[in-house]
Order: sequence, then structure tokens, then C-alpha cells
Amino acid sequence: MIPQSEIVIMAAVGVLSILLPFIFMFILRKKFKIRWLPFILGIGVFLVFALILEQIMHVIVLNPQPDGTIGLISSSPWLYVLYGIFAAGIFEETGRLFAFLLTKKHYRDIDSAVSYGIGHGGFEAAAVVGLGMLYGIILAVLINSGSDAISALPVAAEDLVVSQPWYMYLIAIMERIIAMSLHIALSVIVFSAVMMKGKWWLYPLAILLHALANTTAAMMQAGLLTIFI
Repeated sequence: MIPQSEIVIMAAVGVLSILLPFIFMFILRKKFKIRWLPFILGIGVFLVFALILEQIMHVIVLNPQPDGTIGLISSSPWLYVLYGIFAAGIFEETGRLFAFLLTKKHYRDIDSAVSYGIGHGGFEAAAVVGLGMLYGIILAVLINSGSDAISALPVAAEDLVVSQPWYMYLIAIMERIIAMSLHIALSVIVFSAVMMKGKWWLYPLAILLHALANTTAAMMQAGLLTIFI
């Protein structure tokens, strides 16, 4: 059985993840003016470059099996880590580059880069944590009700909810706050690469920084780190 308190925590974390971009707007509004087109563009670019194009690349390169297993994880875990971190960095930072080149003539102040970062990171927070919490709540309700639908799910999915300590849900929202701050910073870096003459090298730097930031998560997926670490 999943305690009702844990289900409430999951729901609260899911709602908070959706509210994160608006919280960031409220905090940063005194220093930066929110530009709505870059904000919306950040959402759209993340959707296209990270959730569509990058996922297509993963299917082609990683060739996941019907049960979700990926052969490269067991055969060459470090190669999987390197591929994963640089795929994320290249796709998302190229998306940023595309967005700022597209809007270069009309949005030339740093406020637009901050707004883009809030949209990009905020949509990711909702997609990663918000949907993750919704999935967890659905699983918890099915487990508590003893529904036969549980038998059709992978064992790992059920174990993930049953074995997950409650405080990990709170850590998830803390991680998203850090990630959103990183997305804003990376947006400013790529924006500077577009707007400042001779600073093109900031674009590959952003890819490298993005890759480094994803290293621990990729190592965890490859079984090289525990979830707590």
C-alpha cells in the first residue's frame, strides 16, 4: 500500500512543477522584463528539439527493445553516458541557437534570453516532474485498489513507486529549481554567442556545460550511480 500522505506529496510536487516558471517570473520580474514571445518560443523549441527530434535520434541510435531495455547500457555504460549527455546538449543548445538567430532583429536585450530560459526550463519541469508525478499517482491508486491493471505493467514501474522514499519527491522539485536556473544561464550564454561579435565559441561551451550538468543523471540511468547520490 502507498500511504495517502505520499500521494498528497506527489500531487503537491506535480502542481508546484507546473507553477515553477511563474514563480521564476515573479522573482525575476524586478530585474528583467518578461518577453512573452521568447518565453513561448522556449516552450516550442524544447518541445521540437528535445521531445521530438532528440527522441527520434535515441530510437535510431539506442534501438530500445519493446520492454524498454537498451543494450548499450549493459554492453558499454560509459559510451551510453557520453552519447546521452552530448545528445541532450547538442539538441537543446542548437534549439536555443536557432531561436535567438530567428528573433535576433527584434529581441536584442538580455531580458529575452531570460524569458526564453524560463519557458524552456519551465516546460521541461512540467514534462519531467509534472507528468512523472501524475504517472506515480495513477500507479499508487492502482496499487492501493488492487486493480488487475497492475499485472500488465512492468515490475520495475510498480517497484519504483513502492520503494521510493517520500523525500525523493521533494528532492525532485529542488532539482528542477536548479535545472531551471541552469536553463536560464545557458540561454544567456547562447544569446551572447549570437549577439556579441567574436563570441561564437560560447555556443559549444554551452553544449559542454549542458553535457556536464547531465552527467550524473546519465550515470544513474546506466547503473553507475545510485539514485540517492
